Amino acid sequence: MSLRYVTMPKWGIEMQQGTLTEWHVKEGEDVKKGQLIALVETDKINNEMEADEAGVLHKILVPEGEVKLVGELIAVMGDGDVSAESVDAFIAKFVAPDTSIAGANSEAKADTPAAKPAETKAPAISTSDFDDVNISPAAKALAVSLGIRPDQIEGTGRKGRMSLQDVQQTAAKLGLTGGSELGGDKAEAKNEPVVETMSALRKTAARRLSEAKSTIPHFYLRVNVNFDEVLAAKKRHEVDKGVKVSVNDILIKAVSSALIENPEVNVQLHGDDIHKFPHADIAVAVATDRGLVTPVVKSADLKNVGEISKSVRELAGRARDGKLTRADMSPGTFTISNLGMFGVDQFDAIINPPQCAILAVGTASRRAVEIEGAPSFATFVSLSLSCDHRAVDGALGAAFLKSLKDFLESP
Repeated sequence: MSLRYVTMPKWGIEMQQGTLTEWHVKEGEDVKKGQLIALVETDKINNEMEADEAGVLHKILVPEGEVKLVGELIAVMGDGDVSAESVDAFIAKFVAPDTSIAGANSEAKADTPAAKPAETKAPAISTSDFDDVNISPAAKALAVSLGIRPDQIEGTGRKGRMSLQDVQQTAAKLGLTGGSELGGDKAEAKNEPVVETMSALRKTAARRLSEAKSTIPHFYLRVNVNFDEVLAAKKRHEVDKGVKVSVNDILIKAVSSALIENPEVNVQLHGDDIHKFPHADIAVAVATDRGLVTPVVKSADLKNVGEISKSVRELAGRARDGKLTRADMSPGTFTISNLGMFGVDQFDAIINPPQCAILAVGTASRRAVEIEGAPSFATFVSLSLSCDHRAVDGALGAAFLKSLKDFLESP
């Protein structure tokens, strides 16, 4: 008999835990060496977990969607002629190795709610408890509904009479809230919070964005761009070439062209070294139910708008299905974050390191303008460029925005 443990792997020095997002093999199935057996989400991507050896997957111990620390047991594999009792006995012998980075175990414990001690309920309050108490009818009704005892209320009325206001003040001290209906005779429902543990992706994003905002000297440049020509180009592309494209696809193309024209913005910062690139790899922010991800359109400057559109659709689909690869999530040289579809007029985005700039795109709106001395209307979009002042100064950022504006107003 030969059995072996399958544990949560460790990819990268910072990895502390992973989310088992999908099993590709069922219990009892034969597995070949190198075969994909599961997908594990770490950082912002799903990693493919392959079998080290051939065998049978006897037992799955971690359901899809569950988070486990590196080194924890997730399955058992082995020869085909093994009894269930032997597998269970083998599992019972498992001891997880200490592969955590400092603080990993404490983080995992923090995510696991501790058992709460049994609560002792106070006896219910009834109107009979107030039979010999100097209290107004409305105050009595509210006190009973909130479960407040007579000895908890300080009467401020004549001869110590307890008023509705006295009960409401007592309720506030006890963390209860008197309702507004019928002068406060009814109590509002207790607003108890729902606690949801962050996904591994959201935790990583939170850590990276907090670090970026606190360590990168951001500055912002803003410009309004006439988008009428972009909308016309979108329509011409669909009519002439029969390919549906989005405004965002055209925007990616314009940004990549502006980056090639201004290579000092198409950079990454690594320590004291500025890395310059011959092509524009544009990261596009995509919202998923697990958090924000930024897959990359590679060499967007070499693609036409139709090719960019195809790449974006494929990346967005994989992002929402949780199937982005490491190649999809390469650092990129620049990021676009577009919230225009949500009606946001303008916003400033946080830089995605090691990149040195990010473009925030607002919604399109019609505005009155003067064209050739006559009043008219045009569609404008507000763009905000966030720059890392260590690598991209104001002049470089302004030159990039000027090029981008020119490309968008004459696509």
